[in-house]
Amino acid sequence: MSADIFVIEPKWIVQAPHLRCTLKSALALQATQNVWSSTEHINNAVAMAYGDQLPDSGRWELTRSQIRTLKIAIEWRSAKRAASDKKTSPDVLEHWTQIEDEVIAAYRAVSNEAGLYWI
Repeated sequence: MSADIFVIEPKWIVQAPHLRCTLKSALALQATQNVWSSTEHINNAVAMAYGDQLPDSGRWELTRSQIRTLKIAIEWRSAKRAASDKKTSPDVLEHWTQIEDEVIAAYRAVSNEAGLYWI
């Protein structure tokens, strides 16, 4: 596996659809909320939301740019979701949080590997 690829393996069936939905929601509001600041991230989001890069099962092999795209979308959604999460099952919410935490940890690892400091 190339050092430029990071592997994430979702453990629950609800995790990939959650991230795809997060990406689709962010894309739908990109024009008014400017979720991402670069075309590269928008292209990544489209590919991950509508392509086969985030399958429901099996491993995800993501680039540093894709991980950053996911991280930005997760942070955006986290800031917006408090009201909607009240209607979500605690078990499902726990699985969503788990995959979000895993993506954030992957971003930290990739950033540290590249010599970037993550705050």
